[in-house]
Amino acid sequence: MTAADFPQRDGVNLPPVAQLLAVLVADGAQTTYALNFPAPAQDDQAFAAPAKLVLGDGQEIDLGVIVAPTATTWRTSRQLLLVENVPVPANGEEAVLTWGVHTFLPHLVDGKAAVMAQNLPTATLFRAWPAPQRPMTLIVELEVDGLAAGQRVRLDAGGGNVRVWSPSAPANGNALTHRGEWTFEYVKPGPYHVVADVINADGYWVGQLAAQPVDIAPPSSDTPFVGEVAADAVSPLEVAAPLEIAVNAAALPPWLPYRYVRPLWASARTYTQAGGAVVARVLALGTYLAIRQEVLAGGQLWYQSTRLDWIPAASVAALTPSELRGVALSNAPDPDPDPDPGPDPDPEPEPTPRPQGEVTANVLNVRSAPGTNNPIVDQLRRGARVTILEERTVADAVWYRIGVNRWVHSAWIRRLDAPPPAPTPTRRGVVTADVLNVRARPGASSTNPPVDRLLRGAQVVIYEETLVGSVTWYRIGVNRWVHGGWIDLLPTPADEGAPVAAAAALPVGWVVTTSLNVRAEPSLTSAVVGTVYKNQSVSILETRTVAGRRWYRIGAEQWIYGANVRVAQLRARPANIRATERWVGVNLREQTLVAYEGDKPVYAALCATGLPRTPTVQGIFRTWLRLVSGKMSGGSAATGGYYYLEEVPWTLYFYSGYALHAAYWHDAFGNPRSHGCINLSPYDAWWIFRWSEPGGRNSPAVYVYTG
Repeated sequence: MTAADFPQRDGVNLPPVAQLLAVLVADGAQTTYALNFPAPAQDDQAFAAPAKLVLGDGQEIDLGVIVAPTATTWRTSRQLLLVENVPVPANGEEAVLTWGVHTFLPHLVDGKAAVMAQNLPTATLFRAWPAPQRPMTLIVELEVDGLAAGQRVRLDAGGGNVRVWSPSAPANGNALTHRGEWTFEYVKPGPYHVVADVINADGYWVGQLAAQPVDIAPPSSDTPFVGEVAADAVSPLEVAAPLEIAVNAAALPPWLPYRYVRPLWASARTYTQAGGAVVARVLALGTYLAIRQEVLAGGQLWYQSTRLDWIPAASVAALTPSELRGVALSNAPDPDPDPDPGPDPDPEPEPTPRPQGEVTANVLNVRSAPGTNNPIVDQLRRGARVTILEERTVADAVWYRIGVNRWVHSAWIRRLDAPPPAPTPTRRGVVTADVLNVRARPGASSTNPPVDRLLRGAQVVIYEETLVGSVTWYRIGVNRWVHGGWIDLLPTPADEGAPVAAAAALPVGWVVTTSLNVRAEPSLTSAVVGTVYKNQSVSILETRTVAGRRWYRIGAEQWIYGANVRVAQLRARPANIRATERWVGVNLREQTLVAYEGDKPVYAALCATGLPRTPTVQGIFRTWLRLVSGKMSGGSAATGGYYYLEEVPWTLYFYSGYALHAAYWHDAFGNPRSHGCINLSPYDAWWIFRWSEPGGRNSPAVYVYTG
């Protein structure tokens, strides 16, 4: 392909964005067309545009939207098949590809080769190893022999770590051995591949020199767990002092598998047993615990984490995860609908369903009888489902029988037969004080100190209210009460004058400020006719720009200022995604996500993606790992970026350590917030997880783009 094949602007050739390859097959009687992409620069924005292929006989093929690979995805997406086995026209005319503003003539290739044969150098040395004393850092060393003039080496270490190496050519022009060493920093732990490719002067792939898998582990935790517990270890309850009262946790909805807490101060401690004195962990700020159960011991409430250690309830603050919910589009079904077969005219008695459970340990021993002194007959992996046939207590520990002579320790089984969730509360409120104390009981006194603090604008759900003297107190969670005088109650959907209800079609928007005035006209000086609140979804019926400001109409004579709203828009399906595939489009500019079945949008939600220093990778990916819940950790306590998150639910890893998952620790959706992952509210993450299950283990595809 020559420079003349590309359009010009002001007399200057635009840079090539791809080669149109025409591969002659069937002894030259047919042609297969593919698009070959050059390696993009690290800071290049992903290019996406509609494409059309006009064959030599005049036939037009609409290719849909083609998305060029980013620096992150180029290694696996550098070539895109357009159409196969097209008969060569009798007139000998060549096909023409139009892609956005670019027009391409084909580059003819004989046989099945995708690129022209070029000399490929050899890697005489290639290795990658963790940098000593520097967590999340990798050192790569490469020695190349025979690199020809114009050829360069592209190192892709994953996670957006890409370097293009152009060794200085020797004076006599002969190829020599070149050696280099590079350091790569990672923001996400996880599995990566370090790959060295050779590219030509135009950036097109010549061949692969070497590759090595690496595992970027999170930094050594500043909160070590003293003695990791084996999969079938004795439960702390087996050696604990007798507990006074067992306290049942409140029923949780299906999208919240656990309750969560955070330490109130640095160096909070957990213990090996409730009411005990043997320290299990020292917790840094940035640690979040998932709670298995709670008990009273020595007159004090204790929580047991999923690590099976214990912490006093007075040392932690209970979290209230966001209740944000997305919008179902086009009457999309619930991801977990209840079957409705209709009445049976002659019903037979149904057997009582057996309780179900899920393994939470990485490896769980199955024993021939209850008790750790019995032989191991099998092992189960995390996530395995079991049917609980019988329960038996041995040495104060509960064991489950899951088959004939097959018993497992109950501490490593999460029961799936929980009682139905309580009705969703309808009352909500907004904190109006600059700082509002949260107390374990209603009333302010020295014996009822604050357990948490809320800032102005925080939204709360009101589960219960009571009077202490003449003052109203609201319960906003388990053992969490606030003074009602500092809570402004929000209108319910049944209130008169409530804004337009949630939309059933795109575009749809969400309010991302505490509150937002609804005005009669698109002007900051027009009359206020209502108010919408944070996380509230609204129909976007019209968009208008007035005096440089964007406004959205959400009802008859109802306008809101667009700078405080995030909008989910329809995005055409990329040709790189199959017409029957389930996929999500993530808009980094708007911080929104839309789920699609082929070309049909079915769900829209707010999300929170990576901060500028830890951006979310862009491009088209496929899910490689699905987890109901799991631990996430990274960063460093010394730099203030440390995080240790237990049982993050509904996780879909789509590229190395980057994932779609629920975020129970914040309610800042609609703005960048994460270390690179795509955060969703617990409900929305649950919806996406369950909806995408029928698509298989690599579902959904994930398309991350800007604008």
